[in-house]
Amino acid sequence: MTAAVLAAGLLIGAVQQAGLPLQDPLNWWLYMLETEDDGSLSTGSLGSVERFIESRSASPIGLGQESPAISLTGTIAGEVLNNSDTFETRTGATVRLFVDILPGLYLDEQLSLWTGSDNNPPDYFSPYHQGLEHGRRLYVDRGYLRWKNDIVSLSFGRIPQRWGPGRFTQLLISDNSPPLDMLTIQFNLWDKLTFTGFTSTIDSDSGTYLTAHRLDISPKENLRIGLSEAILFKAEGLDLAYMNPVIPWYPVQWNERLDDNAFFSFDVSWKPFRGFETYAELLIDDIQYENTGNRPNKLGWTTGLSAYLRPLELGTVIEYTRIDRYVYGQRRPCNFYLHHGEIIGSGLGPDADRVTLSLGTSAAWPVLGELTLDHTRHGEGTVTEGWPDSASTAGTFPSGIVEYTTGAELHLGWYPLDYLEVHGNVGNQWIRNLNHVSGESSSEFSSFLEVIYSW
Repeated sequence: MTAAVLAAGLLIGAVQQAGLPLQDPLNWWLYMLETEDDGSLSTGSLGSVERFIESRSASPIGLGQESPAISLTGTIAGEVLNNSDTFETRTGATVRLFVDILPGLYLDEQLSLWTGSDNNPPDYFSPYHQGLEHGRRLYVDRGYLRWKNDIVSLSFGRIPQRWGPGRFTQLLISDNSPPLDMLTIQFNLWDKLTFTGFTSTIDSDSGTYLTAHRLDISPKENLRIGLSEAILFKAEGLDLAYMNPVIPWYPVQWNERLDDNAFFSFDVSWKPFRGFETYAELLIDDIQYENTGNRPNKLGWTTGLSAYLRPLELGTVIEYTRIDRYVYGQRRPCNFYLHHGEIIGSGLGPDADRVTLSLGTSAAWPVLGELTLDHTRHGEGTVTEGWPDSASTAGTFPSGIVEYTTGAELHLGWYPLDYLEVHGNVGNQWIRNLNHVSGESSSEFSSFLEVIYSW
């Protein structure tokens, strides 16, 4: 499995099918592999780190075997953390069942069970746990059937997704919310075009759905262009117009349907030379091309640079994201861009911007180190304020009393054995105008030590 294949799978939200969870810290190094790869090498200057990622990403059972095969694997995690002088403990375990049913057809399912004194799972354990009950929790992290060959892939079940090239956030489809229950199809044509489409439920009890489709175009080995569209809507039954993945949905929404929540996204990744990549994503929630009421546009955008310096074994990423007020909101509360109360797009949320700088080194392998610095401005706007009649282009960005957050975090990951990893983390956040109260401030120190054993 080449670094290019791994990175391409990550960009279109399918790296989980290779076995590496989206929340795994090694995903940061997958991006470094993509930056380093020139399209012709199966191994890069990361050397042993790359080989380790390949072994961790490989499916438990090789697809295409003539006889059925079953693999049962899992992890056990334990963590002790200090947050604002309060010590907490968290433990958890995952069990993954992988069944190679027929050539090209397999089942992949993962359950997790955890408990925490602060009602949270261990870090890097899984981002999908949204329960509010106190005590132990049992979750279905993912579970799906997939049939695939060199051209077509069909999947049905609960599938994590992440679209777009952003390292720290994705604007249209991210892993900020729990994975969606969906039916998805993917076509790969001539290694130049990849089409992905899915239909999913947001709240099946209320008949709320999300449909999305995406086209990745690679005219050159160092250039990839992504075009995406999504519609979140409420329907009493199946809406086959929106669930048709091969037609544009905006004309359908504009001419044939009610006021549903439609999005467009455009993203690009370009590697002008080996070891350097630049990328960007533009999210269009709403553009006032016939503006008669001084209504604001609803846009979000991300731009970033990634570089890997081979002689120093040093990787770096700088990224900036801005999301206008009212993005992800809508006139009808049932169409807010939320799943289990979490934004399906960027967790940064509307009326905010953030700059992030990250530095990582693999020089001390099997220890990986990463230092992250970020600064966030967040106005008073939220998704749940919707799209009020009072919305206008007047005012500043961010709006109201702005909360400023500056963060610094150092993470060390130690991989002494194939089945054992240790993570240590120290960080601090400095907040001004806490909770949008002028003059209120806070300084929050946190640290943790986590051990993960894979079996």
